[in-house]
Amino acid sequence: MTLGLRTQGMVWVACLVGSALLTSIATRAEAQRRPRRPPAVETVAGPPLEELVAQLASSDEAIIRQGIEALGLRGEADVVEPLAARIRRGLPPELLELAVDTLVVSGRPEAGPVLITLISHRRPAIRLKAIMAVASLKPRGAEQSLTLALSDADAQIRAAAATGLGQVGARGSVDQLFLALEHGVLEASTSIGVLATPAEVVRLLGYLGRLAFDGISPALGELLARRDIPDRTKLDIVARLAELATSGAKTFLQEFVASLPTTDRSPVRRAAEDAAMRIAD
Repeated sequence: MTLGLRTQGMVWVACLVGSALLTSIATRAEAQRRPRRPPAVETVAGPPLEELVAQLASSDEAIIRQGIEALGLRGEADVVEPLAARIRRGLPPELLELAVDTLVVSGRPEAGPVLITLISHRRPAIRLKAIMAVASLKPRGAEQSLTLALSDADAQIRAAAATGLGQVGARGSVDQLFLALEHGVLEASTSIGVLATPAEVVRLLGYLGRLAFDGISPALGELLARRDIPDRTKLDIVARLAELATSGAKTFLQEFVASLPTTDRSPVRRAAEDAAMRIAD
């Protein structure tokens, strides 16, 4: 069974906050905490926002970096607009990536508009970061921008967009995800499993035998795990896998049964156990 979408989302957020950003912020935080005089005499406060905005306006990359890192330490809503304005003015690649990471750390959906514009950036690395950021923050307009990114020339970006649509709950994009799956974007499978309605499960089952089983199984795993999918639909999935009768289907059913609590004696579990036993090794 593949990793669930929630787990993927957690891994993505961890990847987004690059080690360079964390290291530099931690170093600066330590420097601010270290008193030049005894603690009883002096405490160190962060620079005022106006000073940090002035640093962002500098032409010196080192000063700009200091400003971005200091804004990251504030962790407040007021960091979004200065960073967004600086991004729109233009930044060297490394500082642009740092600024995007800082916006993600802020956790503010207000960063959405500028991040969405970066999904069409000329550099694939920036487009990828922007897609991951939008999927994490879930701002208004996320579904439309991620759907458009399914047609990106870069395969890694198409994959990230497909996963992101599942993260933001983009139920209106299921048709586009099916199309992406047909064109080899296997990451669309998991999102289809997260978003599909019972009526759309019939369409998914039609791909069994047409596409590689490994491309369909993530969707099936998500569907079988969902509480909002009725048992009747889950039994249809198990029955179709029994008809397929491949080694991949047998392994999938066995792993599904193993993932259930030992106390689970539902009709779906019993059907899966029976189907797995009937498929020859």
